[in-house]
Amino acid sequence: MELREPKAKKQCRISEDSVLPIILKKDGSVKKTLGYFNGFSVVINDPNDMKTVISKGYFGKARFSRSYPQFNKTETEILRHRQFVNRNSTFDKFTDENRPRKVIVLPDSDSDNEEYFTNLQPKYEMDRSGQLETVWLGLEEAFFLNNAIKCLDISFNNKLLSSQELWELFQTKQHNFVRNYIVYFYYRAKNWVVKPGIKFGGDFMLYKQGPPFYHASYVVVIEVVDENSKRNEELTNRAMDSISILGLNRLCETSGKELLICTLRWPENNILSFDNFSQIKVQEVLVRRWIASQERDADS
Repeated sequence: MELREPKAKKQCRISEDSVLPIILKKDGSVKKTLGYFNGFSVVINDPNDMKTVISKGYFGKARFSRSYPQFNKTETEILRHRQFVNRNSTFDKFTDENRPRKVIVLPDSDSDNEEYFTNLQPKYEMDRSGQLETVWLGLEEAFFLNNAIKCLDISFNNKLLSSQELWELFQTKQHNFVRNYIVYFYYRAKNWVVKPGIKFGGDFMLYKQGPPFYHASYVVVIEVVDENSKRNEELTNRAMDSISILGLNRLCETSGKELLICTLRWPENNILSFDNFSQIKVQEVLVRRWIASQERDADS
């Protein structure tokens, strides 16, 4: 079975950078980025640190930007009306920290057709929310940068947490954190850029180099089995019957991706340490639909 080449994106204006957010100081040590755990994800708010983790390995997701975020942006921001309303709905009281900013607000529209642009009537409004661009890291990404790469310090309740404390804390916040982190680590070690796969019904999506350069090549679904190959329904946490897999595979085909089932063989004691995954065995299955006409042409 031949693997398909990743599909490159057209008109990418971003230059390729290093694959990990590692910056060495003059003494040879690694510059540490500081993140804050908010109970859901790890937030980075320093502009230089945000740019580092996004551009070097494409970790995290910018809070307001759909594509590559614009850091240190000085131009007037353009918002749809619903974005402006949602952003300012959290505003309680004007303070010096929440200084208003002038923004351009466009009318809402579900389709940007020619008629919409012809009758466009933008307005200047004052954004008093005080909300600025930040980068949010998933728990797997944050722990990978903290423990494996050792370039991220994470603070929670004004205290820097150790890797052991983070390992225990993240398990209480995300039911499948250990399972997800093992798979995340596995594919990052294979030089894939790993992003959440919920958009296409999977657990992760795999990119070559990063989302600005290539479309996702694979949608990863995680399956957990015991030492006797019996599925652990609690850790798998999804339907794995043939109808569900075929439906997900058709969705992947429609979007130009392939479905990859990553099976973890889980130890019997169900206890894993963050610094030793040697008990886990990983098996990958690439799912493709068998089409008789194509197979006949290939054999002839």
